[in-house]
Amino acid sequence: MKFSSEQSAIIESPPAGRIFLRGIAGTGKSTTGVQRMRYLLEKGIPGHSILVLVPQKRLAQPYYAEIRNPYRSPAAEVTVATLGTLARRMVDLYWPLITNRLSPSFPNRRPKFLSLEMVQYLMFRLLEPEVEEKDYFNSVTITRARLFSQIADNLNKSAVVGFPHTSIATRLKDAFPDDQERQHIFDDAQACANLFREYCRRYNLLDFSLQVELFCRELWNFASPRDALVGRYRHLIVDNLEEDTPATHRLLQDWLPDCESALLIYDEEAGYRRFLGADEESGLTLRESCEREVIFTRTRVMTRSMEALLGEVSAAIGLESAEISPASRARIRRVLAYPTATQSRFHTQMLDWVAESVASLVHRKRVPPERIVILAPLLNDALRFSLVSRLTAQGIATRTLRPSRPLHDEPAIGALVTIAKLAHPEWVLKPRDQVNQASVTRMFMTVLEGIDLVRASLLSQVVFQKRLLQPFDRITNMVMRERITEVIGERYEQLRQWIDNYREAGTEREVLDIFLRRLFSDLLSRSGFGFQRDFDAVRVISNLIDSARSFRQSVERIDGRIDSASEYIRMVDEGILADQYDSTQQLKESPAILIAPAYTFLLSNRAVDFQFWVNLDSPSWNRRLYQPLTQPYVLSAQWKSGERWTDVHERDASREMLRRLITGLLKRCRRRVYLGFSRYDERGYEQIGELRVIFDYILRGMSLKAEQADVVVETEGDDA
Repeated sequence: MKFSSEQSAIIESPPAGRIFLRGIAGTGKSTTGVQRMRYLLEKGIPGHSILVLVPQKRLAQPYYAEIRNPYRSPAAEVTVATLGTLARRMVDLYWPLITNRLSPSFPNRRPKFLSLEMVQYLMFRLLEPEVEEKDYFNSVTITRARLFSQIADNLNKSAVVGFPHTSIATRLKDAFPDDQERQHIFDDAQACANLFREYCRRYNLLDFSLQVELFCRELWNFASPRDALVGRYRHLIVDNLEEDTPATHRLLQDWLPDCESALLIYDEEAGYRRFLGADEESGLTLRESCEREVIFTRTRVMTRSMEALLGEVSAAIGLESAEISPASRARIRRVLAYPTATQSRFHTQMLDWVAESVASLVHRKRVPPERIVILAPLLNDALRFSLVSRLTAQGIATRTLRPSRPLHDEPAIGALVTIAKLAHPEWVLKPRDQVNQASVTRMFMTVLEGIDLVRASLLSQVVFQKRLLQPFDRITNMVMRERITEVIGERYEQLRQWIDNYREAGTEREVLDIFLRRLFSDLLSRSGFGFQRDFDAVRVISNLIDSARSFRQSVERIDGRIDSASEYIRMVDEGILADQYDSTQQLKESPAILIAPAYTFLLSNRAVDFQFWVNLDSPSWNRRLYQPLTQPYVLSAQWKSGERWTDVHERDASREMLRRLITGLLKRCRRRVYLGFSRYDERGYEQIGELRVIFDYILRGMSLKAEQADVVVETEGDDA
């Protein structure tokens, strides 16, 4: 790889001093950080003295790739961490120093660290009875899982921003003084947050928010843990500083004067994790703690044509009227593609156009699939299924990434949960969570290869009796057997016999995660079953197994009398979110088209050649998710106490969010953007979102018409 003189100057600078590196996405900042780490190791700096700090593990993938480079000389590994991992390690090691801040009843009991699943589980156990008894949130219609996740989110923001958790409601109520309904909701959320925090302190249970509080506000003030951390990590590389929180920035503010060298990397015009407490303005202040500031201006991703489009989009979002020059017009034509009027009348036609365009790139232009992404503002089940089925029919492999999706929404997980319930009839479940014919039908469709909805429904009708699966041989109606087919019947029998053998084992029952692992490896990964070639399903099943194991281990440490298996299944049915166990693996390039929400792709911090934006008409591109219990802007460090949140704030925030999203996507695209829009949405309604308005504005300025657009990928000549 060739590096610019600016990059080389930073990479090969002496291992002393502090450098603040900033620039737009695609200018080679992270590459410089990775090579700087490599250079330090080659110069004999011990790996154990280097710390790479990132906002989340997913953003550390380039550093992990370099650490695992087989050509690297053997040495101690570099530490890659987030604020959360640092806080957990230090609290786990030095907790005796802060016993006065832990449980007064059990001051000498070692604290227990809670995973995301355990936080949700404890909230269900602790808060659900309270909500029912005191009629909290009676005007809120969201699910319990989403409700409790927003309470946890409020606690997390109080920790990373730096205000007391007892003032959450006050900050929110001051911003909405005239909304009486919200005032009551915020009071209810505060009462639940206080109750959960008191419960955690009483039993020495540490969720993410309490870990960060104890580390940043308590342990950091002690000389021994601080000296141990600063003394070990003498060389810092901090990437994506703008996506990190004020708590991290304050920590670095104290740390930087004591380290030998530091490289701080800041991405301009980003800040996509603001809804998680990120603060780009706080991160920018750290340049004052550095001896040298370097700005990268030359993009290594965008062509001149893409830069021209970026300029026009930025002007259009600001509704600035600017004349598009003939040269810019020609360049923009090279990097924009969209369906004709006949291809974009209905939503299904737009999806057909997307699939055909992707197939043309992969099969005719020989573009590697990993260089193409399909992005949407929201990726629901219907849209995912429509895209995956069309691309599969074209012989194109796909993978999807939806990290905030509840476990039970995944068909593969629903199937395994149904099988687990059939194998454990002793579990006490709510009537709505018990196995029924519909769930058995869905399970058959997922795990039995070659079955369709009609056959799955017929099979479940005749074999699912008295909450048990009956042998296929009991079907005496030969017409019914022929409709289901003997092949499917044989596969069904293998599944039924496996479940029966497990149930007959009696006292030899396995813990849930081992049961799921054996079910998958012994049966469902074999030929004739649905998971043999479905790598997307394999990934979510791996998440399920890891999640179940983590849940079991945590429950056993808290209360060994709890039946962790049935409790975990109940939590999955309630809509639990899985922890991100494979965050460093999910975004590795593989020969498949990535289908993901736009923000998820942005947070991966990688560039591709071709981007497809589907549902361009949707208002969700610039609309925040409905969060009645919280407000990310009001709970940020930049919000002025006592200020009111008005419609003007909402409009400005919405427009700024859209600007950052679209410019961020364009900066990560090398060759072409495909705009997928349709006159009617998937429900048959007409809608035009702000993003569609912006591109209509650009096209009108170029005197182009969508029905005259050429969707054939052209060679970019000197821009390529």
